[in-house]
Amino acid sequence: MAKQTLSIEQMKHLQELGLEMKETMLYWARCVDNNPRAATHYGKWVLIKGNNAQTVGLMHWEFIPAYTLQDVLDALPIEIKYRYKRCWLCIELADEMIGYYYENARFEHRWVYYEAVMIDESLIDAAYSLLCWAIDNKFVETNKNE
Repeated sequence: MAKQTLSIEQMKHLQELGLEMKETMLYWARCVDNNPRAATHYGKWVLIKGNNAQTVGLMHWEFIPAYTLQDVLDALPIEIKYRYKRCWLCIELADEMIGYYYENARFEHRWVYYEAVMIDESLIDAAYSLLCWAIDNKFVETNKNE
């Protein structure tokens, strides 16, 4: 099965970049209670469905949202202003590849930033790379922009 969510490392990187994490349907969770009854789960990340509850029974858990492709696309701005030109988010299927980019037809190269993957590769990783670029270039509001 293809990769369905961003990894824990990718989610932590987005947090480090200052992206405000929104509620999601999926979460990475791990038990942080070193209780002997929790020993089989202690410190291991598991993917769970549901809300971000802080405790499960007597065990304490740490939660990190697990973004899906839709969550990553929702975090990307539909339009950016680049070098005084308006550019729009595009997703294109061409020659067994899918490309994510911001485009303004008046640019010589047409796209501002381009990230592409083969159809059978991870589409979410390409969208993640575009989101990191957009954050780095201050096209996405973060808590570091305040």
